[in-house]
Amino acid sequence: MSQHREIGKYISILQRLNNMYYANELLSYQIGCGQQFFLLQIFKYPGMNLQELASFGHFDKATATRAVKKLEEEGYVLTETGTEDKRVRRIYATEKAEPVVEKTWECVENWENIILEGFTEEERDGAQQMLIRMAENARNHMIECKGKE
Repeated sequence: MSQHREIGKYISILQRLNNMYYANELLSYQIGCGQQFFLLQIFKYPGMNLQELASFGHFDKATATRAVKKLEEEGYVLTETGTEDKRVRRIYATEKAEPVVEKTWECVENWENIILEGFTEEERDGAQQMLIRMAENARNHMIECKGKE
């Protein structure tokens, strides 16, 4: 019997631990691991719409909508109807979001240091490049599968 690689298992473990880390670190802001990604994107790209936001992380529009709704309820983002197309809602981070974004960026850096502890700079770069390739492979596969349906 051949050895089975368990890369997916370790990706899953990392994701769950990542979620726990962000949930704990951002608890005082009433923001969970599910919203922090969206808040950072909205902050970096003010005025983006829901479809653009969803596509950044390969989420469906419903997931992005729920995250934005939660962020709106907490006062971290506001949405405005587009001027040229009334169906488009533009999303902006509020002033209240600034300390949350700052803390989240701090968490991003700390988490990277935690999971890459003991790695050389070359190994850190290599790990990132491999994960990018894996994500692209998975994305391409899903696009290919959708075309076959």
